Amino acid sequence: MRTINLAVVGATGLVGEAILKLLAERELPLGELYALASDSGAGKRISFASRSLTVTDAAQFDFSKVDVAIFAAGAPASQALVPVAAESGALAVDLSPAYRYDDAVPLIVADVNDELLAQARETNIVACADAATVQLLRALKPINDMAPIQEVVVTQLQAASATGRSGVDQLAQQSVRLLNGMAPSEDAKAQIAFNVLPVSGQVQENGYSSEELKLMLESRRVLAGQQLQVLVTTVRVPVFYGHGQSVTVRAVQPLSAGQAVTLWEGEQDLIVQENDDPQAMSPVAMVEGLPELRISRIREDMEGTGAISYFSVADNVRWGAALNAVKIVEKLLKDYL
Repeated sequence: MRTINLAVVGATGLVGEAILKLLAERELPLGELYALASDSGAGKRISFASRSLTVTDAAQFDFSKVDVAIFAAGAPASQALVPVAAESGALAVDLSPAYRYDDAVPLIVADVNDELLAQARETNIVACADAATVQLLRALKPINDMAPIQEVVVTQLQAASATGRSGVDQLAQQSVRLLNGMAPSEDAKAQIAFNVLPVSGQVQENGYSSEELKLMLESRRVLAGQQLQVLVTTVRVPVFYGHGQSVTVRAVQPLSAGQAVTLWEGEQDLIVQENDDPQAMSPVAMVEGLPELRISRIREDMEGTGAISYFSVADNVRWGAALNAVKIVEKLLKDYL
């Protein structure tokens, strides 16, 4: 693979930091690397591999200097700057929801629908699916390849980092206050520390929250061309990093637990975890070591309908967001740049 010049927009955020670390660990063949952020972050120094980078104001950056720009700065920044990057000739890989429902832009889960990257040059924009969608569809893909899936029921246990550094800070601050006998700060909309919130995002007229609809709609778009019913309940839990998903899946053909295990064991960065180690299948276990998806609690429907249920956990920042974006860049570099 040839070397490429690359920019990371949102380099000082949680996902941006994780992307930079993965770029170094996976030794992507980089020429120039630019760390970009908002005006408030410009001038900061951040580390990359064995060197230090100065953060540049993204709004003032000339995107014609790079082949690829990874956007990890949220929807407002992407809406403002992704068109600028694309028009300059750079391929914009966007992690925000800004372009996920644009029919002209491929919505990608790496290792699931990579073939759509062939369309990337039509708009110079690639949309990355949400971390929760990546987690769900990476587990469902081998099953769907064997027998098309008809129905998926998901209960998502959403970590605080789903809302970025602000969510992590909120959980930490509330935990400290409560452990010191104080109530959560007055500006807190809800107590997440030592609590479970049955709503994440904004509740819509149909009763589903925006977070639930996001997972449902993105899954249907990525697995296009088939009749697929996806039902989701998203619950916010007091965990810093790592989404948990309790999933029941039914395909057009009956599926056994043994078949599912065989399918999953051949997948890259996906681990079937033994059920006798609860710690290893928890979100805390995702914070250290290689970013991966772990699947456990695999069991068959007791009524004999051919459905299976399982529990999965993955670091939503490092694996679901950052690794998915880096894999997309690697595939672009290998086949389309």
